[in-house]
Amino acid sequence: MLETLKYLIGSTGVSGFGSKSTAEEVTETCPDLRSITAIITGATSGIGAETARVLAKRGARLVLPARNLKAAEEAKARIVSEFPESEIIVMALDLSSLTSVRNFVSELESLNLPVNILINNAGKFAHEHAISEDGIEMTFATNYLGHFLLTKLLLNTMMKTAKQTGVPGRIVNVSSSIHGWFSGDMIRYIGQISRSKR
Repeated sequence: MLETLKYLIGSTGVSGFGSKSTAEEVTETCPDLRSITAIITGATSGIGAETARVLAKRGARLVLPARNLKAAEEAKARIVSEFPESEIIVMALDLSSLTSVRNFVSELESLNLPVNILINNAGKFAHEHAISEDGIEMTFATNYLGHFLLTKLLLNTMMKTAKQTGVPGRIVNVSSSIHGWFSGDMIRYIGQISRSKR
């Protein structure tokens, strides 16, 4: 409860930033990111869209992987209209599909791009029970397994980039504390909700 209160009032952490800090404030000390390539999942809306906008403002090359390519192209267009010099690559990626994750990484590697930053931001909460093509519950497949595999497959590229440039890579995992709103067995809770809707 205390952590939730700190979040709500915007208390700063050890980094000097809190929930009320903006992406522009966080990146003020690194205004020139032209040598950086960042991959941002979930960049079509919310936190991901704002992160992409500010990194583009600072000059970073962006890779925007998305399940909905139309939404990703629209996000790209919004950023380019504000920052015309932006270099943004839109690529297909459905994090709920392990095959799609592997295909994305293979296609990215064929572009021979460096990878300095990976921001695992995309998230999904399936209101109805759904199973991925790999036979895994959809929320778990998308939020956890997809990002885990993506990170694992990009590690060598990120380490190679860091070695060649001397700039350490960063992997940022964005998550939610909504799980803390529930107590007990979450799977049973979701099952009860599903049965009550029938």
